[in-house]
Amino acid sequence: MKFIYLKKSNADFLYGKTREEGKMRRLNKKGIVGIEAAIVLIAFVIVAAAFAFMVVNMGLTSTERSKEAIQQGLKEASCPLVLDGNLMLKSADVPNNVSTIIIPLKTLGVKYVPMWTNETVVSVKIGTRVALANIYMGINHSIDPTGMTFDTIIERLGGVPSEITESITITNGMGTLTKTPILPGSVTISNTSTNTTLKDKDADGKLYNGTTYAGTINYETGAISVDATYNGGYTAVYMRRSTATLVIENDNSDDSLDFFEKGYLIVGLNTIQRAIPRDNILIEIRPEKSAPLTIEFTVPEAIPANAYVTIQ
Repeated sequence: MKFIYLKKSNADFLYGKTREEGKMRRLNKKGIVGIEAAIVLIAFVIVAAAFAFMVVNMGLTSTERSKEAIQQGLKEASCPLVLDGNLMLKSADVPNNVSTIIIPLKTLGVKYVPMWTNETVVSVKIGTRVALANIYMGINHSIDPTGMTFDTIIERLGGVPSEITESITITNGMGTLTKTPILPGSVTISNTSTNTTLKDKDADGKLYNGTTYAGTINYETGAISVDATYNGGYTAVYMRRSTATLVIENDNSDDSLDFFEKGYLIVGLNTIQRAIPRDNILIEIRPEKSAPLTIEFTVPEAIPANAYVTIQ
């Protein structure tokens, strides 16, 4: 009888396993490592995808902001207002004395241009004598210039700014001057029978009777508020402030100049701020968040009284 011996490795005897069982165990270990690697890879892919989404989103946001900045820059670099015709100068009742400047306006490349007083500035420089920071009074919606003469429009706006004399009554310490806005510091209110003269000596809206404080005056509304001891009848002498008011044809009653509307900016200069021949005039109209429309011209050599002169 022959005996057959099966040879086993020391490891097989140690663990009591056959060679095939050891091989299966090693294969199982490799499978677990592969699954772990797949999980790690998937995690990296998810993180990379999230990071890529964030980068793309930031890129889109940056592009949108850049687009907005470019559009805003273009808007601020160009003026949406243009001259729609010739300028006209109106002289006062004496020759060579420009009291009114009429500027025809239209919009260009936009649907509308906001022209409310809070955001629009109209400044005027006349030679080296006069520099007005902002005289814009907004849009007068009560005037439709269609079919009107400019004399009628100017009259409807309160007339040419000049020195005004009117009688007022102060009752219970309250009175009102009717022609506004008023040039600060130009008001003298006097009562000859009581030898009383109220003046704003510092152009700050405070009225004094000599050196005695009397009350206040609002230069925008003309309202006077003083001590009741000053009740009575007075003669007021004052000057209206230079103004720039916009009137619009086809006005839809909003505070903008639309593409289908035509505007006339009426600049009224008071007596001490008027232009004379050979004066160089610079007018700057700055709408909201836009470049200004700058108008510069020289007053002609000779202008008759109460006449209109066209500036090309």
